[in-house]
Amino acid sequence: MSHEGRVSGARLNRTVERTVERYYALRDYYVELLMEDGYPPFTAPLGPEEQYRRLVEWKLTGDPRFTRSVAAQDALAALERVLGPAPAVMPPVGM
Repeated sequence: MSHEGRVSGARLNRTVERTVERYYALRDYYVELLMEDGYPPFTAPLGPEEQYRRLVEWKLTGDPRFTRSVAAQDALAALERVLGPAPAVMPPVGM
């Protein structure tokens, strides 16, 4: 016969699990709402020239936001077709 009190460990564990599940569900819901336009609130999307400059800068400096992101590399390739090729990445001095 299992008897569960008002402040039993099992009951508190279930409450914590439900609370955490609800938190993550609400967080995901609000992030989805805030990103509905495709960019975060209180910002403005970059124009094509600004995107191009930023991606070229990331490429030339070896920024992980470019080197580890296929989407960033694809975006630069698409912009290069419109705005021209990006400068070549130069090897470090002495190589």
